[in-house]
Amino acid sequence: MLLRRVAGALIILLPILWALRRALPGDSDVVNAGGVPLIGDLLAKALSPRLDGEFLRVVLEATGTTLAFAALGTAGALVIGLLGGLVLSDVAWSRRPPLPVRLVRGLLRGVLVAIRSVHELVWALLLVSVLGLDPLVAVIAIALPFGAQTAQVFGDTFDALPTRALRSLRDAGAPAVPAVVFALLPPAGPLMLSYSFYRFECAVRSTVLLGAVGVGGLGQELVVSLSSRNWDEVWTLIAAVIVLSALVDAWSGRLRTDMAVASCAEWSAGGTTSVPRRSHSRWARWSAVAVVPGLVVAWIASGVSLSGLTSERTRMLTVGLLEDLVPPALPSAGWQVVTGGVLDTLAMAVLAMSIAVLITVVVSPWAVAARRSGGPPAPLGARAVRWVVWAIARVVLLVLRSVPPTVWAVIALLALFPGVLPGALALGIYTGGVLGRLVAESWESVSPAPRDALVRTGVPGALATVAAVVPASAQQLVTYTLYRFEICVRETAVVGIVGAAGLGRLLADNLNFFRFPVVTTLLLASFAVSVAVELISRRLRHAIRA
Repeated sequence: MLLRRVAGALIILLPILWALRRALPGDSDVVNAGGVPLIGDLLAKALSPRLDGEFLRVVLEATGTTLAFAALGTAGALVIGLLGGLVLSDVAWSRRPPLPVRLVRGLLRGVLVAIRSVHELVWALLLVSVLGLDPLVAVIAIALPFGAQTAQVFGDTFDALPTRALRSLRDAGAPAVPAVVFALLPPAGPLMLSYSFYRFECAVRSTVLLGAVGVGGLGQELVVSLSSRNWDEVWTLIAAVIVLSALVDAWSGRLRTDMAVASCAEWSAGGTTSVPRRSHSRWARWSAVAVVPGLVVAWIASGVSLSGLTSERTRMLTVGLLEDLVPPALPSAGWQVVTGGVLDTLAMAVLAMSIAVLITVVVSPWAVAARRSGGPPAPLGARAVRWVVWAIARVVLLVLRSVPPTVWAVIALLALFPGVLPGALALGIYTGGVLGRLVAESWESVSPAPRDALVRTGVPGALATVAAVVPASAQQLVTYTLYRFEICVRETAVVGIVGAAGLGRLLADNLNFFRFPVVTTLLLASFAVSVAVELISRRLRHAIRA
């Protein structure tokens, strides 16, 4: 047992020490002393944001653009996800399909894995080279990777459903498509609706990220204000992003709670169909009714048009881009540059997850809603203090995950030289907000009885909460940490594009100079790293569950 614990500690500590050594090279400076005063200027403007009518109109329009892009991108992702999920689902193919169909399904599975391994910001950069700064870029950049992920979740959801009704219809001679529509989609409907709104939550944050490529919305306004150092505008825009994220999170969370379906934490870990669900929900019904008119308004307000996809110019640029991307080529310095980018990417992700776990362990216990299984109620003052602490912790996690990692990276790069450390710091802060929310939501499902028992023996409430909740849910913490590490590896491209390090920075540099064969090599390297990390993480998660 002791040997196993020592081995486990080394497995955790050695990668962190390696990543720190790579992030803190001894032969160069890390802190940019000249940029530190800029952080002071930024903080000094926190209490005096720009609130004049002209700028507030800009913020309001940018908020509407962000919502429209997120809604349309989510709708596209759901179409891709539904079709892809039906193709990938084994249950939907109740009879063993012929060999050509099995080959096509295997090919489609590989294509979906490849699509979701590329971050939406990288998709946006590639699409901009073909479509220009068209609003359609944001929609497609959200729809493609989100659709690939949704296809996997919907396919797993269909496969977990009872198959008696489907088999009965097929045995009675019903065609395949009507049988699937009537036997699979209705029972999967509540979970699919829940996941759709969870994807919309994620799409809002990703749409803000896409502002780095100039496609509009709050993200673009943030990048412009940060670049021009208009700190009062930055604080107003950050407040708008936080409020928007809070409203969308509250709406989506209310829907999942009202329907008693999978939580955000469960969807984040790959989805579940084991949660009991209610068949009737007024909130869900009105949300579903609002979808179609909301999409119509989003389409009209955003100015998105599909005509750009069919134009001769787009066709020529697409053909030219594909010809430029093939065959792959190495950078001028050869494999050394690619290998260095891969190692920087892994080091950045390791350090970012270390920071995120630290934030989670410190903040999440306070963000867990206190519940009592019995006994006399706590004094009013104690309950008020607990509520205030809970609210502060929730707001902290909301702020950390609402501000895009690109913005955190730009702020970090004001005081740090480009490299692994500012990227890891930015990703760690952002991921800490996401991981903290997932873990807090998971911890709230832990029985309050052990905590109450500790309190009755005289243990202080805060210490009793930590002692009772954290050990009981350590498995969820490890599981979510491994899952977020997979995503963190892909998101290193985000902070790399704004000047940190890793494969993302190499991608941005080579895209700026139109070295498309090198871009292909870097995308293949990113794909290989993402798939390898995903396979290792899944195996570890399965081992932990077992």
